[in-house]
Amino acid sequence: MICKIERIVLVLCLVAAITSVVFSPVPAFCETLRFVFLADSRGDSLDEPVNTPVLNAIISQIKALSPQPAFVVFGGDMSYRGCIKNVYTFQSWKDLFAPLTSAGIALYTAIGNHELYAHGCGTSDEGSSLANQQQYQNVFTENPSNGPPGYEHLVYSFTSPGGDAFFAVLDPYYLTADVSPTQLGGTIDSTQLAWLETRVAQTKATHKFLFIHTPYYYTTGSDPTEAPSSADPSLTNLWAFLDNNLFDIYACGHTHLYSRKTIDSSILPNPQTSPPTLPWKNNVVQLITGTCGAPVSTATPTVNPAFWHFSQTANTYYFSVVDINDSHVRITSYSGDTGAYNVFDSNAASILANNSSQSLDITDNTPVSVTAALDPGSLSGQNADWWIVASTPWGLFH
Repeated sequence: MICKIERIVLVLCLVAAITSVVFSPVPAFCETLRFVFLADSRGDSLDEPVNTPVLNAIISQIKALSPQPAFVVFGGDMSYRGCIKNVYTFQSWKDLFAPLTSAGIALYTAIGNHELYAHGCGTSDEGSSLANQQQYQNVFTENPSNGPPGYEHLVYSFTSPGGDAFFAVLDPYYLTADVSPTQLGGTIDSTQLAWLETRVAQTKATHKFLFIHTPYYYTTGSDPTEAPSSADPSLTNLWAFLDNNLFDIYACGHTHLYSRKTIDSSILPNPQTSPPTLPWKNNVVQLITGTCGAPVSTATPTVNPAFWHFSQTANTYYFSVVDINDSHVRITSYSGDTGAYNVFDSNAASILANNSSQSLDITDNTPVSVTAALDPGSLSGQNADWWIVASTPWGLFH
């Protein structure tokens, strides 16, 4: 039985060991997994710190999914303030997810900037509170504690039950003291990046996903703290690491809209580093699912909305379902209660045997039809030469 058709790396040609993977068993994982990503459920005032009507409706939709997701990852900004009049908002927000967690759907969280804000809690109402961060760590103990010392439940990783998917969560706002934030794009300190490098070096997973509150590529620029120039060079270094290590998805929120974009070589690092970071080559997807209740952004796009699959319809909220099926990853994003909004297969190349990417039992007399398909991404409509090379027990064929 064949466990998996290996993922294909596309540069200028498509290279695929077609015959060998169809006819010969390969050491690989076979895994099917579903999870959900959503972010930014906060309300817009102290009187409505969480947009509970919208969030509750989305939680009901998630519970009704079939098959049921294994877990939900929330990408930050759960409440307008992490502390309001000496009452922390973390546990009450967490309790809203009881319909999912009681059904066996795990909840993981990534911290956002609003988790660190306080009002009437004995600290400055204008800054980020270390006490908030510590309380967050005390409440979200289901988040793994395998991050660097001091970053427990803020920075962590876990692996799917079958071992073929690796998940990591980073914190762009990590505090060692109370601070007055000057830019909200965040930064990834060297401790986190070194930790991530170590964790990735230890995994044999085919699929890799990163969850973080802030985008690397911004799609609007009206707010100076969210302009493209606010991206920190450390995020460029992070993206270079993700690109070099074949991550599937960079899932984030912070900007209150929806956008999904495959970041290929046509999109330059921003900001550029010194020495310059090389062009991207491995098509990591940036998925902004930036409101499941937070006020929808009305800012003017700074990107081509069609190419960036950009949506900011008023009073419309989103969550994204990610399905891993052997070598394939599919993102199905839902818009409010209107059903599937955007469906996307992250694989640039697709190879099917007898119209299936699944395990295939065959005999000597079984006809086998192999189909190779290609998503050209930003090169759509351009003339190009493509090659298919098959490595077989009988030699190379092309």
